[in-house]
This record gives sequence, structure tokens and C-alpha cells, in this order.
Amino acid sequence: MSSLTHGQKISVEAHINELRQRLLWCVLALMIGAGIGYKYNQEIIQFLVRPLGQQLFYTSPTGGFDFLIKICVFFGFLLAIPVVIYNILRFIEPSVPARVPFKVYRLVVVSILLALAGASFAYFVSLPAALYFLDNFNNEQISSLISAQEYFNFVLLYIGGFAVLFQMPLVFLFINKVTPLKPLSLFKKQRIVILGSFIIAAILTPTPDPINQTIMAVPIIGLYQASVVVVWRDGRKGHRPKPKISSNSRATKE
Repeated sequence: MSSLTHGQKISVEAHINELRQRLLWCVLALMIGAGIGYKYNQEIIQFLVRPLGQQLFYTSPTGGFDFLIKICVFFGFLLAIPVVIYNILRFIEPSVPARVPFKVYRLVVVSILLALAGASFAYFVSLPAALYFLDNFNNEQISSLISAQEYFNFVLLYIGGFAVLFQMPLVFLFINKVTPLKPLSLFKKQRIVILGSFIIAAILTPTPDPINQTIMAVPIIGLYQASVVVVWRDGRKGHRPKPKISSNSRATKE
């Protein structure tokens, strides 16, 4: 695979060739991951259905096959995330100004850790709370018959949404490296962030209860606070004064 250096100017043709090669690597990683997902599809399905605690159904002759394909592709995408992130960073690396520190491997590791933290929070905290709320509507006259397709879309929304949301500190840090941000200005936008967090939570959560919306909104607010702290610490690090060398120590070295 060709690799373009940081801040290097390239032609349009080279840019297209680079994009094609990196897309091929991402597709290859997805196919390999999907193959692994097919081998362990029973374990993956058990893991996804565990928070629900009941059997799933499909309502068409091809429903079971479609669900299996989705599970394999979803698992393949999860395993391919490091490869995708790495190739995205490598692709945009030449357009990043040379003055901006751009350590690809460190960014990949941090991004993966944040995605795992978001997915874990969704699976162990937010998803069970949402399922518990929805289960309260069952009674003697009404019982749930959840299809595999609907449940998969439901789980994918939660896990994928939180994995993306938890990238917020990394995004703010990257923006601050390119265009320095003012932590005080970011901190003054707390009301807008809180309001926007609950609006996003109301859109993403399929349950109308305020408890589940709060469970999703609080991490967004917390991530914004963490992003402000990251920007503040990065600003202090950039403006840290360099140690002065006294004339005596200079004479000693000479």
C-alpha cells in the first residue's frame, strides 16, 4: 500500500489511486471479519439477545437468513473498524498542515478505546434500561413478539450511536490542533449543549420516557465537558514556557 507523508502535496490522480487502494483494504477487512462472524454467529447472537432475555422470531421465509447476513456484516464491520480508522487517517494525513502533530497509530488506539467505551456503556447501561421500560407495557392481554430484524436495528442504533458519540473528545482535540479553540467560549455554551443533548436523545431513543432519554443525554453532556477539559489541557501544553538556560550553565557546558 502506498503511503503519503504528512503535509505532502499530491495530484488528483494520485489522490484517487490512494482512495481506491484504501477502500480495497477496508472492504477486504470487512469480508474477513464477516467470515469470522459467520463462524461464531451463534455466540454473537446469544451475546446480542442476552439483554432482551427472550427468544426472537422472523416473519418471512428468508428472515432467518437475512438476520444471519446482517449479524455477519455487523461483526465484520466491528472487526474492521481499526483498519477503517487507520486508512481514513492515512488518507487525510497529506491535507493536515505540517505544523499539526499527527500520530496515526496513537489516534487509532484512542479512537478504538473510545468506541469500546461507548459500545460498553450502551450494552450494559442504556440498552437494558430501554428494554426494561418497554417491557412494562406487557400485560395479560398484550405480550411482545419481537422480530429479529427489529431487535437488531434497535441494538445497532444504541451500540453504534454511543460508539460514535464517544469520539467527541478526539474530534475536539483534532479541531483544536488545526484551529485553536477557546475553552471559556466552549464552556459558555453549556445551555445549548444540554438542550441539544436532550433533543438528540429524544431522536435516538425509541422510548419516550424521560429516564431513558436522560441516560443517553448525560453521557453526551459529560463527553462535552471532557472535550473542553482536553482542549484546555492541550492549550496549556502548547503554551508551556520553555526552560531558560542560564549563562553559568552555558559556560559549564562549554
